Amino acid sequence: MPRARLPVLADLVVVLVLALSALGQVWTSPVTALEGGRGVHSLLVVGFTLPLMVRRRFAVAVFGIVIAAAWIQLQLGGGLGQPFFAVLLALYSVGAHAPRPATLVGPGAVVLMAVFIDGPRLRDGEPWDQVVPAWFILLAVWAFGRWMRRRAVESAALNARAEAAERDKEEQAARAVADERARIARELHDLVAHSMGVIVIQAQGAQRAIDAAPEQARAALSSIETAGRTGLAELRRLLGLLSPEPGDADTTPQPTLEQLPDLITGVRGAGLTVDLKIEGVVRALPAGVELTGYRVVQEAMTNVLKHAAGAPVEVRLRYEPDCLDIEVQDTGPADGDSGDGADSGGRGLIGMQERVSLYGGTFRAAPRPEGGFAVHARIPADGRQR
Repeated sequence: MPRARLPVLADLVVVLVLALSALGQVWTSPVTALEGGRGVHSLLVVGFTLPLMVRRRFAVAVFGIVIAAAWIQLQLGGGLGQPFFAVLLALYSVGAHAPRPATLVGPGAVVLMAVFIDGPRLRDGEPWDQVVPAWFILLAVWAFGRWMRRRAVESAALNARAEAAERDKEEQAARAVADERARIARELHDLVAHSMGVIVIQAQGAQRAIDAAPEQARAALSSIETAGRTGLAELRRLLGLLSPEPGDADTTPQPTLEQLPDLITGVRGAGLTVDLKIEGVVRALPAGVELTGYRVVQEAMTNVLKHAAGAPVEVRLRYEPDCLDIEVQDTGPADGDSGDGADSGGRGLIGMQERVSLYGGTFRAAPRPEGGFAVHARIPADGRQR
C-alpha cells in the first residue's frame, strides 16, 4: 500500500471506531437521559467524528467543529467518553499540523475552557481533582503535537540536505567527466582537422601532377588514403567520446519529415487537436535539415502539452525554393517558463534555436498578441552547417 494512503486509512479507522461506539451508546441509552432525543445526539456524534477525516489539512477548523459538537452533546446530557477523545485528537492535530500562528488556538481554547467552563464548576463546589487534570492532559497533547511537528520538519530538512549533498556530489563528478571529455574532444578535433587539411593539400597536388608525374600523383593519393583512414578513426573516437555512455548508442534511424504525420497522430492521442498543413512542392531535403525540422515540430508540441494542454495547435510546413519554413502555434495561455528549455533537459526552445542556428537558419518563439504561443523557424534547404 502506498505510504500516502496510510494516514487516510488510519483516520478512517479512528473515525469509525469513535462513531460506532458513540452511536451504540446513544441508541442503547434511555431516551429520557438524552435531551433532544437520539436523533440530535446522533447528529452530534457525526459532528465530532466525521471532521477528523480532514484534520491534517484543516486542523484549526476541525478543532473548532469538534469542540463545539462535543460541548453541545455534553450540555444535552450525553455523558459520552468519545467526545473527549475526539477533542484530544483534534487538539493534537492543531499542534502537529497547523502553522505556527494558528497553533496557538490550542492552548488558547484550553485557557478559555478553564476560565469560562471549569471556573464556574469549581465555584459550585466540584472537586478540583476532577477538573484541573483535564487542563494538563489537553496542554500535554497539544505540546506533543508541536514536538512531533518539529521532529518532522527537522527530519525533512535533514533529508533535503542529504539529497542536495548527494546531487551536488553527482553533479561535480559529472562536470569533471564532461570537462575531461571536452578537453580530449578538442584534441581529437585538432587531429581530425589536421587530417582533413592534409587530404585537401594532397588532393590539390595530385590533381596537378596526375598527367605530368603519375608516380607523384599516386604517392599523393596514397597519402590521402592514409590521412583519410587516420581522420576517420579519430572521428569515430570523437563521436564515441561525445556519447553519454559507451553502451547507450542509439541505433534507431533518425526521424525525417516523412514521419511527421505519425508524430502528429501520437500527439493527438495525448489529447491535442492538431491541424497539419503542408505547402509548396514536397521534396527530399538533406538529412540534417529533415531531422532539424522534425525536432522543431516535436519540441514545440511537447511545450504545448506541458504549458497549454488541450489548446488547438496548427503546424504549417512550407517548402520554399531555398529554405524550409516551419510554424507551430497554439491558442492556449502563453507560459513564460516554457521558453527557457530547462524543463526538457536542454531540448526545449533553447535546443530548437541551437539546432536551427547550426544550419544558418532563423528561429523565433514568443507569445501571440491574440493569445497562445508561436514557434517559427526557417532552415536553409542546402543543409550546409555554418
